[in-house]
Amino acid sequence: MNKELKVLVVDDNKDFCRNVEDILELRGYTAYTAYNGFKALEIVRQNEIEIVLLDIKMPVMNGVETFMKIKELAPDIPVIMMTAYAVEELIRDTLREGAFGVLHKPLDFDKLFVLIEYAIETEKDSMILIADDHEDFCENLKDVLSTQDYRVNMAFDGDKAIEKARETNFDIILLDMKLPPLNGLKTYLAIREVRPEVVVIIITGYSKAMGGAIEDALRKNVYTCLEKPVNMNKLISLLRRVEKQKAKGELKKPE
Repeated sequence: MNKELKVLVVDDNKDFCRNVEDILELRGYTAYTAYNGFKALEIVRQNEIEIVLLDIKMPVMNGVETFMKIKELAPDIPVIMMTAYAVEELIRDTLREGAFGVLHKPLDFDKLFVLIEYAIETEKDSMILIADDHEDFCENLKDVLSTQDYRVNMAFDGDKAIEKARETNFDIILLDMKLPPLNGLKTYLAIREVRPEVVVIIITGYSKAMGGAIEDALRKNVYTCLEKPVNMNKLISLLRRVEKQKAKGELKKPE
């Protein structure tokens, strides 16, 4: 990982900015600060910024407006939104428009550094979230996918899956249909609200019992459904197919 990563911190709270700047520099990053959206745009224009940490609720030009303008200037820069407020509509808007993730204040810096690594890591393949309440299954599947150079995260219930999907812009989600406290369909619909582009593959051991929910999910743009026990070769082949289709901009469901 590049320890001289150029990070821009944008927040109207100057003390917060300076604190984050100090911590980033202790980590070895080069940190820039801006206290409003206009200054942030100026810094992006003048420097090769590699990642932006952006407060959602700012005066004059809020975080959503600033994010959209950064996206116009430098569409490939990952942007992680930050907020201390319950601004659900603003959060949803930025995530739907392609913000990499959102973190709540006070910042969990361990989580922030993991997100930064995810956001800038380009040498590996797609980022995958496994959402299943069977922890051993998740661990085994993670081991297999990691050997194929995938970046893998896990969630053992629906609420955590939704939280992780908001924090990180996953490429693919492998979703169990029988997932407490929400079922897989409700979890999927909640994720789709903020990540409309994510590819979701259902994995289930209850295809007959959950048949109606699975059919409903497929009608609502779930990519496909695989039954447990999972054929790993088939799964990896399917993941590679998704990657190729996304690269060409022509995602098509299996027949």
